[in-house]
Amino acid sequence: MAYSSSLFPSPFFSTDSSLFEVEVTRDEFHSFHKIDRDLFTRLIFVLKRDMNQSSQVIAFLLVVEELGFARNLVAYLVSSPDILIDAVANEVGVCISILYNQDYSSFFLLNHNNNDEVVIPFLKGLTDSNLTLSYINQYRETILVGVTKNLNDVCNRAFDDIYEKGYKEQLLALERAKVIEEMKKIRLGAPQQTPTRLSVQHQTPSWWNVQQQIPPVDDKAKAAVKETKRVDNKDGEEEVTPADDRTVFLTFSKGYPISESEVRVHFTRKFGEVIEAIVMQEVQENEQPLFARMVLKMEYASKIEEIVTPMNKNKFTIDGKHVLVRKFFAAPSSSHV
Repeated sequence: MAYSSSLFPSPFFSTDSSLFEVEVTRDEFHSFHKIDRDLFTRLIFVLKRDMNQSSQVIAFLLVVEELGFARNLVAYLVSSPDILIDAVANEVGVCISILYNQDYSSFFLLNHNNNDEVVIPFLKGLTDSNLTLSYINQYRETILVGVTKNLNDVCNRAFDDIYEKGYKEQLLALERAKVIEEMKKIRLGAPQQTPTRLSVQHQTPSWWNVQQQIPPVDDKAKAAVKETKRVDNKDGEEEVTPADDRTVFLTFSKGYPISESEVRVHFTRKFGEVIEAIVMQEVQENEQPLFARMVLKMEYASKIEEIVTPMNKNKFTIDGKHVLVRKFFAAPSSSHV
């Protein structure tokens, strides 16, 4: 069983941990928390979730064990399929938001009417219906103390080498994304051959930009979300899909910043090379974008139905952070960004 090396803080009694201090080597500590390390490794390397949030997930699950709701919870999850681990991690993310943000907890509980079966069905099932949103909200301060303690005493020590490996992989992924972006810029700036009928049908607004002497980089992204004009060629005019009709509107959770590279990598991994441009909300340097527009390439315009679903809305998790998506609708009288 995975558990913390210290008692969960209780309002009813206190302990002097110095009485029980025993020198433990780094390897011994890693070995003792092997199950926790295995679950953390799967969260960040297999499920590609955010490292900091994954640490909070482990810390929260340890609290659930310490409180007696599910004493072998981490061990059970380690032996479970990835889809269950991912679902539980998403539910823990909601619980963490309740713990850290009192305004969010009040708003969330009010709008979901404490509907545990909908919001945290897996956590409720794994704890025999004992762990509820009301309980978490009622004892949020006590639980938060336990989560913080586990982060400091367990996660930071047990996962130190995994953190290092994870950060290196993140840096490599970001570098790859930058290289891809630079290659795209170079390709857009290269001289274009005379287009054929077939190539014109598959061209995007980026092709138009090239033909009309490429604007500055900052303007290219903005131009991508403007309505595409008709394409003229020797065989007549071809109507192309307006950019607005293949644009997805994304909204992000406040307090969980997401970069353009993270959005691009996630949707490319899930749907392929379908993205033409991503336009993030323009904010100050120290502020977080709360929304973005993602324009699909002309030839993948039909993919928008798969992304937003027939309900015209969908939810994705990017590195453990929730992203809501819907079809973009431009106001008729407003100019596009």
